[in-house]
Amino acid sequence: MPAAPLPPALLAFLAKPHSAVVGTVRDDGSPVTTACWYGLEDDGRILLTMDRDSHRLRHLRTNPRVALTVLGDDWYNQLSLLGHAVEFRDDEGLADIDGLSDHYLGERYEDRSYNGVSVLFEIERWHTWGDPAGETA
Repeated sequence: MPAAPLPPALLAFLAKPHSAVVGTVRDDGSPVTTACWYGLEDDGRILLTMDRDSHRLRHLRTNPRVALTVLGDDWYNQLSLLGHAVEFRDDEGLADIDGLSDHYLGERYEDRSYNGVSVLFEIERWHTWGDPAGETA
């Protein structure tokens, strides 16, 4: 698995809204995955948002290791990222979830009672399956 940083073509791929699955580690050491939205920050970190009471957030606070698999145009083209959560912050005014909702749906997040926490993780290693960035068309 190559170490970060990602090549420009993969950063461009990540900047687009794609289906993704995040993996965290439960308290008992077993992995768990959940479909999710993600965002690519200007500094190359990945943004995830989650409800303040979610199991995912508790898992990451206990064990900051995280994996994210981002799917390309089909199941055979994907990018997987491994890293560590490095920042937890309140989603003041729902700015982060609104940004992700706009990125994926073109509108603000519908549930205005959302009590979210934003988690930023740094990419440490990555690998691809197929050609998610479409470089060998």
